[in-house]
Amino acid sequence: MDNAKKQEFTARITNANRSALVVILYDMILEYMKDAENALDSNDSTNFAEELEKARECVKELVSALDMQYELSGELARLYLYVNRTITRSIVKKEKGELDSARNVITGLRESFVAVAKQDNSPVIMNNAQEIYAGLTYGKNSLNENLANEGADRGFFV
Repeated sequence: MDNAKKQEFTARITNANRSALVVILYDMILEYMKDAENALDSNDSTNFAEELEKARECVKELVSALDMQYELSGELARLYLYVNRTITRSIVKKEKGELDSARNVITGLRESFVAVAKQDNSPVIMNNAQEIYAGLTYGKNSLNENLANEGADRGFFV
């Protein structure tokens, strides 16, 4: 994942509520899978494995965030474990063929959580984060990011 994509994910995370964070994790998994496939196409099996390990870390985060008191969490856990096994098999075999089924599962779950996130009106998780506003500048036709809340109240309070 290049630096621009990392910055994009960071900005999204700082302004996300719980449902949006799940969508972001799904997006990160899909991005790491894409990067892994590109690495394998370039005969870079080391980077292929590294990118898929990062995808597995995202899947582990999704599993750890499940609240198992709900029946749906058990179903999601099974799907996440399937995706994890599929990614692991791809790493071991150094083949991207099985990643399509994992991608289909993640894409389907992502679509569902996008719908949930649209209805979730809970507040953002990170308080005191820097707000980013994007817009076109006058006459330049370029996208500029304007940062707000750059004062002393940024960050975490202890």
